[in-house]
Amino acid sequence: MTEDDRRRRQELVQLRRRAQRVLDENLLRVETTPRRPLDPDLVRTEADQALASVSAAFEAVDRLGLLTEGDRERFFRRLSDISTTSYVPFRGIELERVCVAPRSTEAPGLHLLAAELYGDGVILRWLFVAPAHGARDAADPHAYRPPETFSLWDDAGTAYTPQGGGWIAGHHLRGDTAFVPNVPRAVTKLSVAAGRLRYGLDLRTCFESRDGRG
Repeated sequence: MTEDDRRRRQELVQLRRRAQRVLDENLLRVETTPRRPLDPDLVRTEADQALASVSAAFEAVDRLGLLTEGDRERFFRRLSDISTTSYVPFRGIELERVCVAPRSTEAPGLHLLAAELYGDGVILRWLFVAPAHGARDAADPHAYRPPETFSLWDDAGTAYTPQGGGWIAGHHLRGDTAFVPNVPRAVTKLSVAAGRLRYGLDLRTCFESRDGRG
C-alpha cells in the first residue's frame, strides 16, 4: 500500500466517523424533541419533522458511500426504537400535584378538567359533552366522540410520550389520558392538544399533595 493509499484510507475513516456523529446527533434530536403539533389537526408534530430530517440526512450520507451494512442496521434499529411509542410501566401512585384547568361552560365538546402530576408521569382528566339530538353539530360524526389523539408539551421542552387512556361511556364522557415522564419542577406551563383544540395549564396554581400518595 502506497502512502497515498494510506492517506485516502485514513480520510475515508475520518469521514465515516463524522457521518456517524452527524446521524447520532440527529437521532438524539428526534428522541428529545417535544411533541408540539405543527398543524391544527395534530397530524404532524415537531418530533415527526425531526424524524423526517434525520431520514434525509441518512439517505445523503448513504449515497456518499460512507455507511457500512452494520451502520445501516444500527441506524434503523435505533430509529425504530425511537419512533415507536414505548409503554413503560406507569403506575400513577405517588401523586405530587394537581393542576385544575380554568372552568368552562357545559357546552358540547371536549373540556379539560385537570392534570394530575405523579412521580412517574401525568394524567389528564377530561370531560366530553355530546351535542343534543337535532343540534346544528349533529351531522358531524366527530361531534359525538372525543378526539383520538392527545399531545402534551411544556415550556421546558420535555418530550412526553402518550401511555394510553380511556373513558366512561355516557352522554357526558369522563376520560383520562396518561403521559410519561414526570413533569420537572422547573416547568411552569403545560400545553395540551386534542384534535384542533388547544389548552394551557399554569402549574404555578397547582395544589400540592399532602403525603405524595394522593
